[in-house]
Amino acid sequence: MDTKLKKFIEELAKEPVLKKLRVADSKSAVWVQTDPKAIPEACSQCLTRGGVFDSGFAYPYSSSGEWAAAYLFRMPKFGKMLIFWAHSSVFHSISELIPGSVWDERKMLERSGKKFIGLQDQRPILIHPESAKFVKRQKTPKASGYNFAGTGAEGEFQIPVGPVHAGIIEPGHFRFHVIGEKINKLEVRLSYLHKGTEKLAENKEAATLLPLIEQISGDESVSNSVAYAQSIESACGIKVPSRSESLRLILLEMERIYNHLADLGGMSMDIGYYASSSQFLLLREEMMRLNETTFGNRFLRDLVVIGGVSRNIAPEKLGGLKAALAKFSRYLLQVEGLTMTSSTFLDRVFTTGRVFPQTAKELALVGPAARACGISCDIRRHLPYGAYARRQFKEVIASDGDVLARFTVKLGEMKESIRLISSEINEIPSGPVATKTDKALAGIPSGSFGIGVCEAPRGGCTFVVQFGKKGRLARLSIRTASFRNWRAIEKAVKSNIIADFPLINKSFNLSYSGADL
Repeated sequence: MDTKLKKFIEELAKEPVLKKLRVADSKSAVWVQTDPKAIPEACSQCLTRGGVFDSGFAYPYSSSGEWAAAYLFRMPKFGKMLIFWAHSSVFHSISELIPGSVWDERKMLERSGKKFIGLQDQRPILIHPESAKFVKRQKTPKASGYNFAGTGAEGEFQIPVGPVHAGIIEPGHFRFHVIGEKINKLEVRLSYLHKGTEKLAENKEAATLLPLIEQISGDESVSNSVAYAQSIESACGIKVPSRSESLRLILLEMERIYNHLADLGGMSMDIGYYASSSQFLLLREEMMRLNETTFGNRFLRDLVVIGGVSRNIAPEKLGGLKAALAKFSRYLLQVEGLTMTSSTFLDRVFTTGRVFPQTAKELALVGPAARACGISCDIRRHLPYGAYARRQFKEVIASDGDVLARFTVKLGEMKESIRLISSEINEIPSGPVATKTDKALAGIPSGSFGIGVCEAPRGGCTFVVQFGKKGRLARLSIRTASFRNWRAIEKAVKSNIIADFPLINKSFNLSYSGADL
């Protein structure tokens, strides 16, 4: 264990309630076992020492009915995750300390059926009570309905929107509590298409799950696949060739570009500024075609495998990609000028949908949503992985937390993506693009854990795997950026008018599917 990290753990153990810590160090994380009652204090001490809450998950621990609850914290100064965990039949919630953990703990409660003392919101988050009779479910707390509560202000009324929407987007319910057109409160309810992805992974061979992982959120196929692959690779000690790390970087940044173009075009469209939106969406289509020309798939699927990537990319194709991006960059500057000099655009996005820095910290936001609030959180910088560990890049940060700030961050990130791809193409190593993994996967001891992280277009995502017998997965836990950031929209719309909700929602552009796991 790193000396600084060891000292950090020793300082934690000085707290009276944390004297009995059991520490296990792995390649990607440090696991710290403690008493269930001590979990909130351990998390509190971690926060005061620079830790950033990442996620929480629960899993069966023993045949006697005990479960384990684990809380992950990003520790940038150590380049690792720190995980506090305990096994019990009763747990103590950390939601008062970390409001951003509420959805995590609601999910943990529903999956385990165990008691979480201090968790105020215990409504089901995965399976809806009104549809429970159609679903074979575990013994979870009974719920007869899903109650929405307003603010109690005089004259307040409710506006339900969804879960069925006009268009082709997936289902999600928004319950507005308003006076006139001013929004007092919003509650978001998801999981109308709960897919059971984590459950489906149980007892499966690791390599066979990649097509499922790519469908968690269709426009983040590469990001989720890389995070999943890294979780398997860290557990099995699989070393990925340098060339495949470079190709993964290029794929990840191409995915970031086409996602951000869709977001910028969508924001312009929701304002009614079609001169700008049509140009952004035209550029997005060009990027999708460039994906297909260079990599063989518009959405960059079937490319990431455990141990590397599935195919090599010829030098002439990479050269063509670099030239196309140089042309794209010049056009992007023209569209930026068209947009950022328009009063039609600026009047609608300035101060609209603000999330304040303190709120962003409390909710543990990730990705552009957090960076638009002035929070440095890019996984590529704080927990560098693959080729990012060899690269220096600029983390794009704004401060106002409004629609304009999120627009500006995504625009700046595209420019940095272009620079990163061009630099990587110039210096891409030669050699193989994948490592043979059969022996490593077959020989992995039962109970082994692995963690993978990745900075997806919407923000950092985290995958945790535990192996069972014969190299099969015992369980999989996933925390996407969308799952973490949906609650930010509830805060962003407060005191705004109903007519601005589509614009605010689009500025985050979170994935329903990415949260309905």
